Amino acid sequence: MSSSLDVFYTWNREAIPVSGENSLFLLIEWRSGPPAKRQLKTQPKLLFREMELLIKPEKDMHIKAVHGVRAKESDAGWVIGLGNAYKGKTKSFLLEFDVGSQSPGKKPACSAYWSALKTKQEQRVLLRREQINLLVSTHFGVIGREPDPRVQKYAILSQSTVIMKQSLRAFERGRSEEGKEIIKRHTDGLLILATRTGDLEYYREAQILSRLCLYYEQTHEKSCFDTVDVEEDQSLAFQVSYGKDYYDKEAK
Repeated sequence: MSSSLDVFYTWNREAIPVSGENSLFLLIEWRSGPPAKRQLKTQPKLLFREMELLIKPEKDMHIKAVHGVRAKESDAGWVIGLGNAYKGKTKSFLLEFDVGSQSPGKKPACSAYWSALKTKQEQRVLLRREQINLLVSTHFGVIGREPDPRVQKYAILSQSTVIMKQSLRAFERGRSEEGKEIIKRHTDGLLILATRTGDLEYYREAQILSRLCLYYEQTHEKSCFDTVDVEEDQSLAFQVSYGKDYYDKEAK
């Protein structure tokens, strides 16, 4: 089963210091089957339904946030709902960790359990399980290296959702200046990055946020701002398919 699921794990830092790290990011990219060689006009083949990923952090490894997908903490660990998997389609999301002090060396950071329902069946199967490691070092030349640009970019762009929610709450409470300032600080940072790196995706993100800010402001001034529930839609909530005992049993 695991051969039909390709997974790639990338930390934003090659190594962390023994004192720990407040915000360490892990980019997880996954794909069912080989990538499509060309754009298909028809719907790709459905390989798995209702995919889930269970992440079990090791001691002194705490998940602060999950960006890009729906997730919730359970007794077994963090359960991440990934939806259906179609052949050749690549998806990605980001985990943010808070890491406590560690002794130097290659350390286990967390365990990953990938499961899904077979097509046309209601039986959930474990597709793959693996341990994700992390390098802890006292060598400044290693821990001082530049962060991985792809992971760093994903981390920066993922902040936009939080920024939008914070700004929207401020506008809803009548604090329009505060709402504008929240977005402006973020867009200014994005524009600086666009200039520094030459990456137009930062510029496009800043333009989108600026337009949203203008929309929030205009709607607020017209006194017809509809209350928006920025919390997650409960209809999208998913159920944890297995408890701690199931994954412990599978790991043996």
